[in-house]
Amino acid sequence: MAAGLLGLCARRLLAAAATRGRPAACLRWESSSSRAVIAPSAVVGKRAAEPTMRWQEDPDVEDENLYEKNPDSHGYDKDPVVDVWNMRVVFFFGFSIVLVLGSTFVAYLPDYRMQEWARREAERLVKYREANGLPIMESNCFDPSKIQLPEDED
Repeated sequence: MAAGLLGLCARRLLAAAATRGRPAACLRWESSSSRAVIAPSAVVGKRAAEPTMRWQEDPDVEDENLYEKNPDSHGYDKDPVVDVWNMRVVFFFGFSIVLVLGSTFVAYLPDYRMQEWARREAERLVKYREANGLPIMESNCFDPSKIQLPEDED
């Protein structure tokens, strides 16, 4: 509808300019919203054809800009629908699976190098020795009476 009103206004402007004696070639109007160019058809027909040069272009375009076809491209695929789904899959597995389940897995790993077990065992041993009146630490790690040494041969 807007294009029809635009054409109607342009025709009225051209008719008014033609009755006043102004050249119609000066009346060239470009629309900012629809990029339409309105010019009188008589002037367009008299305009000399511009020389056109055909360039030989490489059929294999190496640097194709994906943003021209899909301005919301995420860089996964040329097709916009496949691109959006690939982005969603990557972010789902990247955040939901790896970060959430990965951190849960690491939190519930067993005791690393049995450090927690060694502390609990030492605390249990200290309580046992204090309850029985034994020294907490001895100079001998093993009972010397139970160690069998080889006999001296001279």
